[in-house]
Amino acid sequence: MKTVISASRRTDIPAFYLNRFIDAVKKGSLEVCNPLYRQNKRLVQLTPDAVAWIVFWSRNFCHLLKQKDFFSDYQLYFHFTIIPQSKLEKSAVHLSESLKQMESLCRLYGADRIVWRYDPIVYWYENEILTSNHDPVKFEFLCREISQLGVKRCYLSFAHPYTKFQNRFKKKFPNDRLLLLKPEMQLNIIDEISTIAAHFDISIYSCCNDHLLKIPSVKKGRCIDGSLLNKLDSSQRVTEAKDPTRKDCGCTRSIDVGDYQAQPCFYGCIYCYANPVWK
Repeated sequence: MKTVISASRRTDIPAFYLNRFIDAVKKGSLEVCNPLYRQNKRLVQLTPDAVAWIVFWSRNFCHLLKQKDFFSDYQLYFHFTIIPQSKLEKSAVHLSESLKQMESLCRLYGADRIVWRYDPIVYWYENEILTSNHDPVKFEFLCREISQLGVKRCYLSFAHPYTKFQNRFKKKFPNDRLLLLKPEMQLNIIDEISTIAAHFDISIYSCCNDHLLKIPSVKKGRCIDGSLLNKLDSSQRVTEAKDPTRKDCGCTRSIDVGDYQAQPCFYGCIYCYANPVWK
């Protein structure tokens, strides 16, 4: 079976490293380091004979849209993060620009190959006022706009309380207080979110937060879903074997070609496990 390439959970390749990735595809292979044991490296084949699908993850697909013809020999799938900007990111793309890009992707590849990531949701106290990057009004606006494009999958999660995330938050915002929501509070929030989404025929998928599946309308997310990819293109079968990357992950096997250290993501999301850039 051919390979699924993930580009990438570890950084934003379409936004910052697309030309480097294109050069590797032209070469036909790419050396990838193990993220924990960098001395362990593997040569990943990138030719059309070896790769069936490239799954792109990004907040900004403008560069890829300009070079879309380069990937004509591959099947493409997209995870597009669109969430209201907060002070937890160093920079972000304006919502109107993100929606324009999503519209272009839908027109070129079809809405069934695009996942909207409203992810992750974070709550904190700022001057003792409860604050969040989740805004129900903006979420409803995004549901309305995105549903009109035909995209029907919304993946979300609550930010995982990694120690380095909590430490970054304390260092950057010493007067604020990060709120780690109890499961019952998370369920109440997701119940409201899924109710809003349902009005626009959008399904909510939980990414690595299986306790959210207690809400009947919430489905288990599989960011790399071999079964779905095989349904989208039955001519190039890929494995449907499970290959979880962390607790509650439902993904099937893929090869991630990103690099936390050599390719830092300059969006600098403070909650991200991918070593964001904060200075």
